This record gives sequence, C-alpha cells and structure tokens, in this order.
Amino acid sequence: MILASVASVLLTILKIIGIVLLCILGLVLLIILLVLFCPISYRLSAVHNEQETVAKAKIGFLIINGLVSFTKGEGLDYYVKALFFKVFPRNKGNAEDDGEDLLEEYLEEHDEDDITFDLSQESNDNETSDTSELPEPDFESNTQSIDTDKDQSEETSENDDLLSIDSFLDFQDTVSDNSDLDDSSDNEDLLEENLEENLEDISEDISEDISEDKSEVDSKSEKIPLKQKLSEKYDKVSNKVDELLDKADERLDEADKKYNEIMKKTDHVLQFLDRDYVERTIIRALKIVKRLFGTIKPKKSKGYLHMGLKSSADTGMMLGKIAAFYPLYGRWLTIEPDFYNKVIEGDIDIKGRIYLFRVVGPVLRMALTRDFWKTYKLAKKI
Repeated sequence: MILASVASVLLTILKIIGIVLLCILGLVLLIILLVLFCPISYRLSAVHNEQETVAKAKIGFLIINGLVSFTKGEGLDYYVKALFFKVFPRNKGNAEDDGEDLLEEYLEEHDEDDITFDLSQESNDNETSDTSELPEPDFESNTQSIDTDKDQSEETSENDDLLSIDSFLDFQDTVSDNSDLDDSSDNEDLLEENLEENLEDISEDISEDISEDKSEVDSKSEKIPLKQKLSEKYDKVSNKVDELLDKADERLDEADKKYNEIMKKTDHVLQFLDRDYVERTIIRALKIVKRLFGTIKPKKSKGYLHMGLKSSADTGMMLGKIAAFYPLYGRWLTIEPDFYNKVIEGDIDIKGRIYLFRVVGPVLRMALTRDFWKTYKLAKKI
C-alpha cells in the first residue's frame, strides 16, 4: 500500500511537470507561429504642393506600432506604441511645455502695461545702484597737486639760473688763473709735457684697438676653398637622393606585397567558385533573395505626379529618362507633364505586408544541406 501511494504521488508530480513543460512548449510554438505567420505591415504616404508638404511612414507588427512623420514648418515627429501606450520617446519635453503654459497663463492674468512698468522700475533701480557705486571726483586734491607741480617747476628754474651764474664765475676765475700761468714760462712747459704724454697714451690705445679689429677681420675674411664648398653640397644632395630612393624602394615593396596578396585572394575566389557545391548554394541563395523581394513588394499603391521644369526641352528629357522604368511604376503611378510652367507636386500612397515564413522556410532548408556547410568552411579559408 505504501509503495502504491508513493508511486501515485510520483506520477502526479510527473504529470504536473509534463503539463508545465507542454504549456511552455505550446507558448514557444505559439510565439514562433505568430512571428512567422503574422505579417509586418507598412505604409508610406506623402503629399507635396504649394500649401503643404507632409510625409509619413508607419510600421506595425502584432501589438507594436511605429510612426515617423515630417511636416513642413513643424519638423520631424516619431513614436513607438505597444497597444495604446507610448513606449518611445517617454514623455520628452514635458517640462518645456509646462513652462510655456505657465508663461501664457501669467501673461493672460497680468496686463502688458504692468509688466513694462515693473521693468522700468527695475532699470531705474539698477541705474541708481550703479551711480551710487561710482567714486566722487576729488577736485580739491587735483588743484593742490597742480599748484605743487607749478611751485616745483619755478624752484627748479631758479636753481638752474643760479647754477649757470656760478658756472660763469668759475669759468672767469679759471681764465684769470690761466692768464697768470701764461705769464710764467715754467707753467707753460709743464702743460706742454702733460699734453704730449696724454696724446701718446691715446694714440697707443687707438693703435691697439685697430690692430685687434684687423686681426678679427682677417680671421673672418679667410676664404673657404671652392672644392670644400662643392664637396659639402654634393654630400648633402647625395644624402637626400639616397633617402628618397630608400623611401621609394619601401613603397614599391609594400605595393608588391599588396599586389601579391590580391592575386592570391583572386585565385582562391576563382577556385572557390569552380566547386560544384558552391554553385548550388549560390543558386539557392539567389532564389531566396528573389522571394524576399517578392514579399517586400507593395500590394496596393497609388501615385500622382504633376511635373514641369524650366523649359519644355528639360521636361521632355526627364520624361524620357523616367520612361525607362515604366514597367516598375506603370500600373500605379500617373505622370502629368507641364511644358509651360515650372511646378512639381503630387501625392503617393504605398501599402504592403511582409510574411517571414516565405523567407525563413527556404533559408532553413538551405542551412540544413551539406553543400551550405562545405561552402561555409571553404569561405572561411579565403
């Protein structure tokens, strides 16, 4: 009995674990199926004329929606919503909007005259405060300084006059003394001897200075021989030429290395493309890309374009260039040329859906083949 009760408990536990695992697997499968089979819807619309210019792009997947819009004069706007709640951007710029609302309410409550009166009072207060801070000019001190300067200048002029008079009297005394000396012959001889000695000393000093200057000039004026100059210039030029040649050799070596690497890579790529399994994988990849473009292609689209350039010749040339792509837009776009006026206006509306299972299935099939893994390993070696 005990064993039976234990076994029943274990079975119930296993049953609960199995139910939980099955629920988890069911949720995972449900999410995978929703991602694969729920379409990614998109819509592009634009209007351009003299009155307005508006462009919008919408993308929706399951419960997530995104919008990007541009309006002339208002700028760019964008958001992302999950169900009805904005996820991105999260309440950007609320503080600025609140500040603007408060300013508007304040202006409505108070008249403009009161505000201007307050501003004038503030400006007057500021002027008075500025003038009170400035120091008052001291006119008395300035006048006193000017008077003292005048007195000083008068005193200096009087002193100069006195000095000039004293110097004149001294000069007369020296002249009188010299006259007394001239009378005596002994004093004349002494004067002549002193003068001769002074002249000899001065001439010796001048001759020494001249000899030193000449020696310096001679040492500087020693000419360098031409051969030495030419050899120095030749050495400089040869060194520069050697440096340039070395740099050129280094660059040529680098270019040769790069060229050899490129040639090796091209050889590897050619050998890679020659393999049969690589060709098969490339063909499958091209089919997947073609199917991808088929899924992205819009299902509903409408468009109108009214076009006119500077001259009728320019409009005709532009129509000829656009007509080359007529198979792409012929079913949904109507073009109305204007050969008399310069104008560009129109509107466009494109809707489409992208189903991922149309691309995921072929991709999985290709990834599970041996050819794909062989090509992948070989591509790593290149």
